[in-house]
Amino acid sequence: MINYSNNALNFSYLLLDYYKELNIKESELAVILMIDHLLSQDNEFITVDVLELKMSLTKKEIDEAMTSLYQKKYIEFVLGKKGAETSIRPLMKILYKKFEQSIFSEDELKKNEDSVKLREEVFALLEEIFNRSLSPIEISRADEWIKADVSRDIIINSIKDAKVRNELSINAIDRIIIKKLRSENN
Repeated sequence: MINYSNNALNFSYLLLDYYKELNIKESELAVILMIDHLLSQDNEFITVDVLELKMSLTKKEIDEAMTSLYQKKYIEFVLGKKGAETSIRPLMKILYKKFEQSIFSEDELKKNEDSVKLREEVFALLEEIFNRSLSPIEISRADEWIKADVSRDIIINSIKDAKVRNELSINAIDRIIIKKLRSENN
């Protein structure tokens, strides 16, 4: 999934666009929008009582809406640095995913998903072989292989070949990949 910063896409716009599809009632929509508004003002733990002060819905209506949103996994309550926090991150992720699906073809989404899986696999294998976390340069180089559409087999086999040869560096793996690509093209 593509990472979007809080400002990259307008949450309210996406919410209003997709709320019917997500089976969100108008009372729940109003509660979500108010929670978002209060979160933007650095409020962290938003309760029914806090919402009742700001909204024309009754305490019972707000409570029912929040319970429903929680059951649908659109909002969550998490323990943060300063105590309990109300979060709409689960709903944001769902909305961003829906937006992503609307603008990218199924093939593009599949390719992005495959790239993410390959990236995780390659990084895990490199960290295992190097017996340490990867440096930013190593991460960048591995990302270049994936972005260049080097096949999974070539990348994984090149890493394993470097281990067998006891050439445990990103540059050695890069050379092996280049050799394999050249021999594949000849």
